[in-house]
Amino acid sequence: MRLIAGSGWVRDWLAAAGLESRALGEAAIECALKRRLDATGYDAAAYPARLAADAEERARLLEAVLVPETWFFREPPAFEALAEFAARHRSERRPGPFRVLSLGCSTGEEPWSIAIALREAGMKRGDFRVEALDLSAGAIDTASAGIYGGRSFRNPGDGLWRSRYFDETGHRRYRVKEGLRGDVEFRVAHLGEAGWGDGDQRYHAVFCRNVLIYLKADLRARIIARCREALTPGGLLVLGHADGIGGLDHGFRRHGAAGAFSWVRQDSTEAETPRPAPSRLAPSQQARCGASTGAAEGRTSSRPDAPVGTLKEPAQVAALGDGTTLSAARALADRGDYTGSERLCRDYLVSHPHDPEVHALLGIIMSASNREEEALKYFRQALYLAPSHGESLLHMAALHERRGEGERARHFRNRSAAGEGGQ
Repeated sequence: MRLIAGSGWVRDWLAAAGLESRALGEAAIECALKRRLDATGYDAAAYPARLAADAEERARLLEAVLVPETWFFREPPAFEALAEFAARHRSERRPGPFRVLSLGCSTGEEPWSIAIALREAGMKRGDFRVEALDLSAGAIDTASAGIYGGRSFRNPGDGLWRSRYFDETGHRRYRVKEGLRGDVEFRVAHLGEAGWGDGDQRYHAVFCRNVLIYLKADLRARIIARCREALTPGGLLVLGHADGIGGLDHGFRRHGAAGAFSWVRQDSTEAETPRPAPSRLAPSQQARCGASTGAAEGRTSSRPDAPVGTLKEPAQVAALGDGTTLSAARALADRGDYTGSERLCRDYLVSHPHDPEVHALLGIIMSASNREEEALKYFRQALYLAPSHGESLLHMAALHERRGEGERARHFRNRSAAGEGGQ
């Protein structure tokens, strides 16, 4: 049911912009449109004409639809994989700085996390460079300001590194230290347009997380191709847990780090790029974290085993009511504690075997842990219980793309777009 009469056109407009309305969600689209109608004073009938004539208003509507949900070191294995690649770059004495591109950087938590991870891995100013792009000018302004509240710090142990890279400004607000600011460059860019990945600049790693799932198939394919062109041979591509990449025809192969959702560029004329050695950051080392207070000023950590920026602690979850168990499980999964999240889900499943949400969440956990067959099983069960379960449809499409099964991936993408189910 639509909250705003005569608003059906906005889905066509989003599709023309390359966005997948079903992935965005009907409620999110309606709320974004209402905010823009309230802000401009237009009604739903007159607003399309304003949108057609005003490029700034088009950008504001896109910003309103693509509400950011991000925090520092979201999905920690991605940053551990990055640190390993950077360490190899240094050990092989490759020329020039280690360059990282963050696409769809939102309000900046991801690129600042990248910079902090590289500092914690022993790099100093000049050893690396991070470029961060987003289509939202407002988000880029926030990212450049580098001031964040408590919701941006959601992982256990964040406070142990935060004091090295942030100054507290009061009222639980924190500002990026001056010594870190020179490591990251922010700018506005639309991923579907020129302005990135089309010049001579090449990157050793590209982050494009939780972006592709919201895009139509043709735009996704173009962006993946441009990511490949932007990477150096053997470079690292990091996606989100719901983002599919397709098969080897895209010129990538899966990277082995569980939970990192990462691929490396592979060229047919080259030998396969060796996978990085396992991380030197054992959980026990992370728990003993400590570093010099000068890290943000460009000095390296005083400890060789300084953490990449997050701590993993055993999940300690009290007995929860049915209404909060899945929320707690999702929170654990978001910060990379897949074991704790899976345990909560399985406990919940005993008394709620017909809840599609728990099957879908278990599918996400299995996918994040590189247990693809189990992931497919849980998503299929979620779709059996709720044939139009949008999240499961999109994850099924992403999994089949990851396996190079394009026809199956299109099947689920088409059913998602049509609002149908199926297995």
